[in-house]
Amino acid sequence: MTDKTFTFTVEQIKAIYRAGIRRGEEVQSAYDWGSTASGWQYDELVSAIDDIVNENKPWGADDRVDWNTIKDWFKD
Repeated sequence: MTDKTFTFTVEQIKAIYRAGIRRGEEVQSAYDWGSTASGWQYDELVSAIDDIVNENKPWGADDRVDWNTIKDWFKD
């Protein structure tokens, strides 16, 4: 994992927390149905961070951080 330092507001931390809840719900639902959750374990986290770091940046903006770049930050 890339060493990365973040500074978050309380609302952003709540968004990250909710991403964890969503992932937990996906895993629980899959378990209840005798299956496994689809997607990478950090997809919800990456989506939340994407929303945070790219807030108010239009698609195609030079300073927009690509989703795959954010995903790379969290690879094991």
